Amino acid sequence: MTKTIEARVGILESENKNQETEIKNISKDIKEIKDVLLKRPSWAVTVIITLLSTICVGLIVGTLI
Repeated sequence: MTKTIEARVGILESENKNQETEIKNISKDIKEIKDVLLKRPSWAVTVIITLLSTICVGLIVGTLI
């Protein structure tokens, strides 16, 4: 019933290879997520666009009244 040391080491080696594959897959997934997030504009750009939009709408409304 008990396995030999060689069999146990073989099982551990195969599990280690599976874990290495999973870690590589996780690293690829994280890199893809990071690439997508880096395509967004920075918070400063977002704030500037919001402020300019607000000013433009305010001026348009002010000229119509």
